[in-house]
Amino acid sequence: MSKTIDGYAILEDVNFEMLPGSIIGLVGRNGAGKTTLMRLMSGEMQATTGEVILGDNAREDVFYLDTLASWINGYNATTALKIMSHFYPKFDTAQFKAILASQALPLDKTIAKFSKGQKVLVCLAAGIASQANYLLFDEPLDGLDIFIKDYFKKMLLEMVDSGRSVMIATHNLAELDSLADRIFLIKQTQVIEQNYESDIVKIQFVYEGDTIPSNLSEVATILEKRGRVYVALISETLISAIFTDSTTYRFVEILPVTTEDVYRKELGSLR
Repeated sequence: MSKTIDGYAILEDVNFEMLPGSIIGLVGRNGAGKTTLMRLMSGEMQATTGEVILGDNAREDVFYLDTLASWINGYNATTALKIMSHFYPKFDTAQFKAILASQALPLDKTIAKFSKGQKVLVCLAAGIASQANYLLFDEPLDGLDIFIKDYFKKMLLEMVDSGRSVMIATHNLAELDSLADRIFLIKQTQVIEQNYESDIVKIQFVYEGDTIPSNLSEVATILEKRGRVYVALISETLISAIFTDSTTYRFVEILPVTTEDVYRKELGSLR
């Protein structure tokens, strides 16, 4: 599908499948279209061309709440669950209340008065209780304390183990390394699934010169420079040929590649 707003292409030729029992991390620059994509998938917006295909399932099989600007913030939890029960016929009221009770969240307090982490937990509880197979969360991890993050991750993994699928749009890329099994990157209106190249490694080294030699700059992506210390992505097969000269490069160390490294490589670097 594609989406154009006010004459500008936001998303073009988006084509992917959410597989049962998977967690997708959705990343991209601010304004790239992450929220737009989720709103299209949930039916809150209509595609300019194309469609979301749910097979034999109805719209209630997709759950989406913007954890930062959700409509439920104007209600207390009791009223919110009554409203959601109309949209999700299989909504499990007892399960919703049990999750809130486990975190000592009151049913009669307006959700807007909750802390950010508490609002995220209400959205999580609603998603779990909706019984939808596809759950979409927009920026749920930003600014949460470690205990709420741990609880959020635990509940997500339990859902995935039961065969449900989750998409998380986030700028907190480090969280995706231990959570997501697929990474989708929105780049120039395209949604691209990122596959880690098996021979690409991250390398840290010290170079005393002012300009990186061309035999390295032409084949590596420089991710970071701190004084004379560089961090780069490079094919592992080239390491022995380039870094053997210990007088040119010192303290060479191979580090694990992360989601943030891939993000920097695709959307901008010092190269």
